[in-house]
Amino acid sequence: MEKNIRIVWILTVITALLMIGGQGYWLYNQYNYSADEYMQELHKQLEELEEQELQIRYLRSEEEKGPSQRISISYNSLIKSSADSLKLPKITSDTSILFYYTLAEVESINVDSLLQKGKAWLKNDSILICDSFQVQNMPDDLLFNSSLRHTLQYTCPFSVALFDSLTQSKGIRMENVRQTVSDTLIWHGSYHSYRKGLVHVMKIDYPYCPLTKEVLTGEIAVPLPPLLKQMMWQLVGSLLLILLLVYCLVYQIRTILKQWKVDELRKGFVNTMIHELKRPVQTLKMCIAFLNNKPMRTDEQTVDAVVQDAMFELDNLSAYLFKVRELTRADDEHTLLSIRRFDLSETVDKLIRLNNASTDKLIRFESTFTERPLWMTGDPVHIANCLSNLIENAIKYSGAEVCISVEASLYDQLLQIKVADNGIGIPPQEQKRVFEKFYRAQNIPDANLPGIGLGLSYVKLIVEAHQGHIRLLSHPGKGTTFIIEIPQ
Repeated sequence: MEKNIRIVWILTVITALLMIGGQGYWLYNQYNYSADEYMQELHKQLEELEEQELQIRYLRSEEEKGPSQRISISYNSLIKSSADSLKLPKITSDTSILFYYTLAEVESINVDSLLQKGKAWLKNDSILICDSFQVQNMPDDLLFNSSLRHTLQYTCPFSVALFDSLTQSKGIRMENVRQTVSDTLIWHGSYHSYRKGLVHVMKIDYPYCPLTKEVLTGEIAVPLPPLLKQMMWQLVGSLLLILLLVYCLVYQIRTILKQWKVDELRKGFVNTMIHELKRPVQTLKMCIAFLNNKPMRTDEQTVDAVVQDAMFELDNLSAYLFKVRELTRADDEHTLLSIRRFDLSETVDKLIRLNNASTDKLIRFESTFTERPLWMTGDPVHIANCLSNLIENAIKYSGAEVCISVEASLYDQLLQIKVADNGIGIPPQEQKRVFEKFYRAQNIPDANLPGIGLGLSYVKLIVEAHQGHIRLLSHPGKGTTFIIEIPQ
């Protein structure tokens, strides 16, 4: 049985760990999925901010140059018709693109430098500026956007501070921001992600001037609170599921252990009863065998001794059966106590007389009461049985000379009963277990002493049924004191 319980326990723990691990793996994937969704939404916001940044620079450029000084951009067909007259290099529309900027005033452009590089020509009172870039199969909308960004670098250059102010206005915090030149052409803003522990980091590339491969790079750490808020219901549901699973598994194990304990108690009870009943049955068998021998019955003195031994063993059998019956009754929650008012001092005196006559030990009783009669409210039969058990244990687990003290007092509607002896005492490590069913202390000097370990458990049940409690004070070799307190 223990092996099966151990196997069930191991399998249960493994199942719980697998379920928790599976749930954790699912939450981990949900976390990554939520992070990806969050970064996609964040990228859309960044694309909007990129367009907003371009629009702001364009408006600033128009405000600075005035309506009559706007930039004009020409490409494709205009390039072909103007290339020869401007004496520009031969180009094809699918591999090259030329930009023409006609400005009335060009304070913001270093014209001399452009003239020396062959990127500017004087024409009438205007200046014609030309840049050439190798491109392939570029859509018109992307061509226009890239051209506009390039022209704005002459009239209103890109500013990191402007873009940073736009991102901060949306609550986006960028780190490691820097301007660089890419190895390849990047037409659209893009990002890729990596992780620092559980934190997802979004590395962005913003091509503020695609044709010259000028790119703004930066990193954005994805904050946990938005992700946790987005995953709130998944987290709560998973937590509840895990708690329910753990509770069910623990409840299952507790039920199995309880059933195992009940089975162990049952087997222990049967074995103990067999062991304890074996001795009186054997003694009675011997007594009957002796009485069945007619020649031996002629010795009256021996017959009297045999009859006395038989009566003693019958008393032991009756006591065992009585304890089992009373414990079963007390353990039944539907069993009601017969509560009435009775004189406790009279009950104690009767128990002292009966126990004095039932043993050959030298017993000295001391009884102390705050008043006589000492009236209490309770079940007189069960209370008498409890005190009888304590007195019997005091006699049983003591030497040849026994001193038993019984004290009872009533103060402030609390009845206190003390039963003390000078017996062998109870070791500290066993004092909490003596009230368990079928438990017997390990320091009993004689293993043949009768007893099945039900007396003190019965006493505890009866005291608690009276809404009271019991405790003990004991020192090995110096005796034990049981203290019962019952409210009145």
